Amino acid sequence: MPWGLRRAESRRFPEPARGAADPAHAALLATYLGDMVGAYGLGAPTGMAGGQSYGEMAAALLPDEPVDALVLAYDIPDITPGRATATYLSHVCPGRPMAFAVSDQGRAGAHTALRLLHDYARCGLYERSLLIVVEQSVLPYDPAVPVEVPAAHCGVAVLLGPSAVEVSAPRVIAGAEAAEVVDRLGDVTAATVVLGAHLRAFEADIKADRVVLADPGQPMTGVWEALATVDGPVVVADYDPALRYLSISAFGC
Repeated sequence: MPWGLRRAESRRFPEPARGAADPAHAALLATYLGDMVGAYGLGAPTGMAGGQSYGEMAAALLPDEPVDALVLAYDIPDITPGRATATYLSHVCPGRPMAFAVSDQGRAGAHTALRLLHDYARCGLYERSLLIVVEQSVLPYDPAVPVEVPAAHCGVAVLLGPSAVEVSAPRVIAGAEAAEVVDRLGDVTAATVVLGAHLRAFEADIKADRVVLADPGQPMTGVWEALATVDGPVVVADYDPALRYLSISAFGC
């Protein structure tokens, strides 16, 4: 039976996490981050109020049905770094799935997570799986390098399993340029192509029935939020200019 996309759900979280305004949590977070960034000569953390917890966001997106595997993908750090979030989600998710997180890959992290779930399913393991992509809009320290901070707290859950809308192996192309997306996609068979913010300039060059542009304010979740709004065969393409990763995932193609 084909394995692929069953459904995708996105959600914005307008309110901060419960612990974000807690002075005790803020003090502990400031100490932790100060120790972490101080080793790199960076300034003390500031402005920690208003952040979101990936555990709380992801828990709100869990399905009612059991899954075998769960992968959490993120780029901006969690406002609650002391929690083993993937372990927590395994505990509260129906099916008590095998769970882990993928980070430190920029926007490619979600595509890498999807590739892992794809390969597990093809090997006969973890057929029912869940990809959760999250980003919160507070970065409480200056990283000393250009970083695109999200405009809003957002999470997307992508449920995968036996489905008529099959997913092919996602591709993460290292050392790529944004313009390569045109050749890499070629004459796509998908009815819809979702393009990340840094691929918007190539909208007119994509040969598809419909091109959907992701919200530029959501660097990580934008393309996956757009995926949740479309039906039928779709290709999701995103580009990380800092890491030079071009990522392409196809559903039902």
